[in-house]
Amino acid sequence: MNTYFEEKDTDKIYDRRLMARLLKYLLPYKSYFIISFFILILIALFAIAIPYITKYAIDEHINPSIKLIDLSEFSELQENFATQYQKYIIEFDEQKFLIKSYNINKLSTKHFQKINSNNLIEDGFYVIFPQTKANNNLAKKYPNTFQKFGNHFIVEQSNLKNLSPKDTKILRSDDIRSLWNLAILLFVILILEFSFSYLQIYLTQYGAMHSMYDLRMKLFGHLQKLPLSFFDKNPIGRLVTRVTNDVNSLAEMIGEGLITLVQDLVMMLAILIMMFVINFKLALITFTVLPFVIFFMIKFKFDVRKVYRAVRIKLAKINATLSENISGIQTIQLFHQEGKMSSHFREITKEYFNAEKKQLRVFALFHPLIDLMVHITIALILWFGSGRILANMMSLGVLVLFISYAHRFFDPLYDLSQKYNILQSAMASLERIFKLMDTEPEKLVESKSEKISGNIEFKNVWMAYDKDEYVLKNINLKIKNGEKIALVGATGGGKTSLVKLLSSFYPFQKGKIFIDGKSITEYNISDLRKNIGVVQQEVFIFSGKMKDNIALYQDDFSDDEIIQAAKYVNADKFISKLPNGYNEDAKEKGSVLSAGQRQLLAFARVLVRNPSIFILDEATSNIDTETEILIQDALKKVTKNRTSIIIAHRLSTIQNVDRIIVIHKGKIVEEGTHQQLLKKRGLYFNLFKLQYK
Repeated sequence: MNTYFEEKDTDKIYDRRLMARLLKYLLPYKSYFIISFFILILIALFAIAIPYITKYAIDEHINPSIKLIDLSEFSELQENFATQYQKYIIEFDEQKFLIKSYNINKLSTKHFQKINSNNLIEDGFYVIFPQTKANNNLAKKYPNTFQKFGNHFIVEQSNLKNLSPKDTKILRSDDIRSLWNLAILLFVILILEFSFSYLQIYLTQYGAMHSMYDLRMKLFGHLQKLPLSFFDKNPIGRLVTRVTNDVNSLAEMIGEGLITLVQDLVMMLAILIMMFVINFKLALITFTVLPFVIFFMIKFKFDVRKVYRAVRIKLAKINATLSENISGIQTIQLFHQEGKMSSHFREITKEYFNAEKKQLRVFALFHPLIDLMVHITIALILWFGSGRILANMMSLGVLVLFISYAHRFFDPLYDLSQKYNILQSAMASLERIFKLMDTEPEKLVESKSEKISGNIEFKNVWMAYDKDEYVLKNINLKIKNGEKIALVGATGGGKTSLVKLLSSFYPFQKGKIFIDGKSITEYNISDLRKNIGVVQQEVFIFSGKMKDNIALYQDDFSDDEIIQAAKYVNADKFISKLPNGYNEDAKEKGSVLSAGQRQLLAFARVLVRNPSIFILDEATSNIDTETEILIQDALKKVTKNRTSIIIAHRLSTIQNVDRIIVIHKGKIVEEGTHQQLLKKRGLYFNLFKLQYK
């Protein structure tokens, strides 16, 4: 089944079936991803720990916010405080109790209302200090500021300004020391967060690179096994994109899209839990905007999918047009069509520009909306939190903590657009890659390796490239071992198609082809092609050394064998004159070589492999007379004692073959030697007369 691969994008941002197939390539490196996942959890814990440490520093050391409750007139409440609320009491002195302001809301509703209605909570906020020698001296120095309370001193926060900076430093030395310790702890956490983030990114990318390396090699290997008919229907550039850009898109998704998405989800979930644990009511107020955010995200998802697909389609159109114009630039300039092509390209680029504008509008709206939601959330936190602080039901640290968590909670949403594009692009790439992988490769037959002698028989062979449009019709032909035959006829008659069937490059629909009495379908394709040497009209030369182009990077051939083959077919004459000889770089597509030199190199490439069957496809056309003499000499040597099939338009080159087969419109219409066919005065005679009128 031959498939034509178009540039399409999947509608799905996530496809379970495709991801399951991708998972097979990730599993060998699962340890990297598992470790990376656990590191992500650690990073998330570090991220939520930093605001919590800030809250602790504010509530315990910067602004302790301790309240004094006077229960001297309520003996019943004194008992409750002494027993039921003992864990919240910092210090007590007779009937007075010190309690942190944010713990007042932990009193029962009945007790809280009684305390509040009777104004038993003093207005000011206090700071508590131990009765050390230094603090005793300060108490004597500032008698109106310090109050003795149990085993401690208490100072109203508003009176701390009465102390000199030096005395304040002495008084709050424990707090300063604790704050230094917290600062060091924060620094250590930041270093750990940095180190673990580096390790997590490294492990994830390392696993992604290895898995994508395996996928790319598997894809490349699969491409090598596909039949020629597949490549006839699929542009090379598009197949190159499958192996390069599409695999890179998957690597980006694994390394940045999926992993960071998991990290964001872990972070958001952790923040959500922390906020509800710390203050349930404030958390509910904070997330009142969440339904609106979800609505905007869903709308964004549908809107961006539409514009994203439009942009991709227009961009693919630009790439196709640009590639076509650059490839055909000579024709465009010859026919003075530069202006026409520029106008056409301008129209396509304008379509892409308009699609990009629509995408820009979607993104330009999404980011400010998320920003607006963040600021509304912070406003709600300030409104509700400030009221709770003033009502002695919450600390300042909790307010700061919630504002910090709100920012961290909404931060991942800013990158949502980028992650969405990465995931959707990767899903489209994944679909195209596995569609290519599902293309049926050439069928390999398990058979014992054997040397072919070269007896060939075509028996009632019919062949079509597309369904019932046959290019070969009822071909019956026998070629003996060592026989030289030539195939001639008008262009498009089926000559090249006939010889391609021998190498199993294309399937045939009817009949059978035998080599040495055995059907070619029973041969292993690799063994079959090793025994058939083909010199094509357009010889493909790889960039690299001349000797590598002869050996085709096989280690089976020594340098001496390569040089001997080149000398035998006259290729050594030009190779030895090159600056670096056989180590000279042939450049891309053999740009440093003439057409005739490329043909001689192809003769050496075939000869060094010593095939049983030799095929020459229009190899002596479009070359100069001197090179043709060298090629004709090489041809005599290569065809000696080999079954040889020569396709030629120049009838002068094939007059000495054993038989000439004339093919016309897919059928064998004449057969015989040069002289026999001339005497028949049929199609061959007419072809000969046209060339030598």
